[in-house]
Amino acid sequence: MFLKSIQVFFVRGFGAGASFLLTLLVANSVSEDQTGMFLLSLVIINSMGGLLSLGAPQALIRIVGSSNNECRREVSQSFYAVLCLVIFVCLFGLIALFCFEDYISVQFFKKPSLSDMLPLVGVGFLFSALLQVFSASLQGRKSPVLSSLIQNSITPACFIMFVVLALSAGWMLDAKLLLSFYVVGLGLSGLVGLLLWFKDPRARIFCKPRLSHALRKSLMPLFIITAMNLFVQWSGQFAVGYYLAPDQTAFYAAAHRTALLISFVLVAVNIVVAPKFAEVFSAMDARMLDRLALRSSRLMLVMATPVLFVMLVFPSLIMVNFGEGYIVSSPLLQVMVVGQFVNVATGSVGYLLTMTNHEKDFRNVVFISGVVSLPLAFILTKEYGALGASYATAFSISIQSFLAAYMVKKRLGFNSLNIFRRV
Repeated sequence: MFLKSIQVFFVRGFGAGASFLLTLLVANSVSEDQTGMFLLSLVIINSMGGLLSLGAPQALIRIVGSSNNECRREVSQSFYAVLCLVIFVCLFGLIALFCFEDYISVQFFKKPSLSDMLPLVGVGFLFSALLQVFSASLQGRKSPVLSSLIQNSITPACFIMFVVLALSAGWMLDAKLLLSFYVVGLGLSGLVGLLLWFKDPRARIFCKPRLSHALRKSLMPLFIITAMNLFVQWSGQFAVGYYLAPDQTAFYAAAHRTALLISFVLVAVNIVVAPKFAEVFSAMDARMLDRLALRSSRLMLVMATPVLFVMLVFPSLIMVNFGEGYIVSSPLLQVMVVGQFVNVATGSVGYLLTMTNHEKDFRNVVFISGVVSLPLAFILTKEYGALGASYATAFSISIQSFLAAYMVKKRLGFNSLNIFRRV
């Protein structure tokens, strides 16, 4: 687990660094208003891509991760059925986006210039949803490095390359052109994921895809989990986009994306341990499950603490890299990084519940935190601006993490917060 986590840590670290550089490059290449429009479009792509994946990626991790060689036909059937379902739902969402284009850009976000970018946004969330399906399937196959590579490394790396080439050619950059580069990067990542899945000779294509009973049973609670998780993570960004000017949106988005750097530690370890949780639980080895959870929590804290220290003590030195105007977002970074650290400190509680057939408990947890986060974000943003959105995001993430840790203690019998416990 340690060796694989280190490998994934470096791959995810490269991806997190590339994403951070992506934001830096955009902030230093176009105006603050254009940066805000681009980053707002990315939020819509990521949130809608996650929502329209219907919670299927987590279900695939468990199904693929807990299967053996004799079950590969069922695994391929599940993968192909999920792929077809996600494509159908995303195409429906794309049509809805075209129908309500003016309402979304003018009435909701009050940003008419967003209208020209929405077609690209629609293609982007289709690619994003498919990318999550491919990544989860590879993760379930216990190929965490490949999963990490296509999930968070190829897209920002391609984007940076496109921007550098465009600047070298003397092109005038704007938010729409930058978004085009990003969507192309998503498409290339998805293509690599598809090729990697079908590279396995056991992968098959079925003329009549069919959702298994286990998959159908899991999809609804996992969809609710995914939707509420998105509310917790992105409601502050949507509230800022609704109430504040594009430059304020850029300040908040830059601080938020920087704070997310600390959570890549959690994601890196989760990619390794999630299918192992499913495998150990299917073998009914409670002691090994506790040991895996304990060791992964210790590893995450060791990796995340130095990052927390730097962001809390030197926020201005980090944010000034986006431009002098971004120094005002230093308090936003300090608030949000605390919420992200709480998420890391509680351990892999979400995957512990969803990989052990307790997804309904995790659904209830994220439903509570999601219902709280959305109105809280809009209320605090209206009253206190971007700082209020930061507090709402940090509070919602912390509440969700603590509630999930409580459910792990209740269902699985150990306290994930206690890293000094004996197994």
